[in-house]
Amino acid sequence: MSQLLDRIRQLEPCAQRKVAVVLGAVVGDAAARPLHWIYDNNALQSYIREVKATPEFFPESRSPFYTLPTGENSCYADITKVSINALARSTSPSKFNYAEFCKTIAESFGKGNTFGYDMDARQDYMQKRREGRIDGPVIGKWMSGSIIQFFDNYKSGVGAQPFGGAGIKETDGFCAALPFVCRLLESDKMEDICEQVITTYSSWPTSVSHGRAACRIIKGLLETEGRFDVLSYREELKFDFPDVARSLSSVEDCISRDMDHTSAVLYVFGSPCYNPGSFQGAIHAFVTSSSYAEAIRKTIRAGGCNCSRSLFAGAMAAAKYGLDGIPEEWIEKTKDAEVVVDAAIKAFS
Repeated sequence: MSQLLDRIRQLEPCAQRKVAVVLGAVVGDAAARPLHWIYDNNALQSYIREVKATPEFFPESRSPFYTLPTGENSCYADITKVSINALARSTSPSKFNYAEFCKTIAESFGKGNTFGYDMDARQDYMQKRREGRIDGPVIGKWMSGSIIQFFDNYKSGVGAQPFGGAGIKETDGFCAALPFVCRLLESDKMEDICEQVITTYSSWPTSVSHGRAACRIIKGLLETEGRFDVLSYREELKFDFPDVARSLSSVEDCISRDMDHTSAVLYVFGSPCYNPGSFQGAIHAFVTSSSYAEAIRKTIRAGGCNCSRSLFAGAMAAAKYGLDGIPEEWIEKTKDAEVVVDAAIKAFS
């Protein structure tokens, strides 16, 4: 692991921080994964009773939907990995080939994929759930609705670009766009390309607006080495994304009322995967924490879709605190950390 981190430290400072952002996102997701999608918060608190201060990388998968070994990633981080792999293979930093990007997605999540996704198993589970015949979580990866919708549109050729579903309310689009923010940080094409990437996974307006705003926040943190004031940014967002400005106002209101993070997620933002709640929960965790670890731990304890929130919070925290802010033992516990770092170095250096 020390050799892996030394490879990152040999990069120039901006490239180091870019790699840290993607690594921080993937590690944050892995840290939350064993406790993903637990919507009964009393049950979650009972699981982590003995490790409440350190719930990361829980040794047993407790997700009621799917089971993976500790250290594996959820579909959210896998979506990020697909983008970083695509960028690592690209020879032109500023050119974006949408057809090739979609082909990469199809290959990464389609039949025989190396991640281990099985659409048939997922669909079978959902059918059993509708019929009240659930006999336990899926063993293996859980394919997100955004990927299923992508395949429906991509294979049938319904409409033109983008292929993202209009009913996909989750943060998948931002997860995909995150590496593009890092790659295109200095390019005036960043905003347009990130929008194309986001809408490949979701064309629901609220997800698109919050995904684009999240990209701008990561950009601001990278450009200022973490000094970017996220909550104050809502004043600028009022013009382009008034709905996101309102979302940030709600976060600020919770902070002014000294509401703890779990209460804010459960009773104000909501703990499901949907925007704006997922965006708000990640922002709240980040701005009320003084370290990467603190932001991820409080996100895990709040339950629900803590993987998607930990991914965004982890990216922001890594942009602020840098590579050394991510606990080395957490990186060691993340199964694909080395693969992600290899691809990120190729993409950003």
